[in-house]
Amino acid sequence: MKNLNMLKQLVFSALLIAPTVYAAVTVDINGNRRQFDANPRLHEVLAPVALQSNWYWPAAALYQLNSDQPEQLRQQLLQQIAQLKQQNAADSDFFTTMESLERQLASWRLAKRIAMPIDYDLARVRPEFNPRFDNGAYLLQLKQRPASVYLFGALSSEMTVTHRGAAAAADYIISAQPTPLADVAELILLQPNGKVQAAGAAYWNHAHIEAMPGAQVFIPLQSQLFSSQLDILNKRLLELASHRVLP
Repeated sequence: MKNLNMLKQLVFSALLIAPTVYAAVTVDINGNRRQFDANPRLHEVLAPVALQSNWYWPAAALYQLNSDQPEQLRQQLLQQIAQLKQQNAADSDFFTTMESLERQLASWRLAKRIAMPIDYDLARVRPEFNPRFDNGAYLLQLKQRPASVYLFGALSSEMTVTHRGAAAAADYIISAQPTPLADVAELILLQPNGKVQAAGAAYWNHAHIEAMPGAQVFIPLQSQLFSSQLDILNKRLLELASHRVLP
């Protein structure tokens, strides 16, 4: 009996000091968390859910949750905007535009997007589109065909508008309220699959480039003749928008 008690005590002590085993990969798929002890490939993660709905694969997105890179970029942008506001405090149009940008950035949900197509059939037949997950936590967002297009940038406020089939990107800003600093002739389209396209909206550069369902239309700030600050701001805003987790 004494030996049995000692054995139980040894087993209990071993359990106390045994290292905790964590899942190598955790993936949140539309609110449902799945854990993998090994490192799965993309098709293995998609397989249980791929046929559950009529997913619109161009809008599918994978985000890495254990990265603070997007939040760091947001803070850099907010600091840059604050400095520009201070430098141009006497310019009411400039000040109002910067305040609108601050409100827009503050409302965004961010996570580091992994720039790759998410498509079950593609992952099954093309090895280059079927990578193995590194250790970490991920968000996998699958959607049916989105009904909206998102406008942001040099606007009085960002807007969500209904997607219209065969409509050019420029058509979506007709009902928008650009600020005096907006460059409405040089729109930039951020498609839901991550592709970035210039979408000229003036008579001299007009091109019929359609916004896909779930796309973002960026209304940039006008370039300044003797300063590149707003050009830098435009580039950073577009970069940050690539990491937005849209509804």
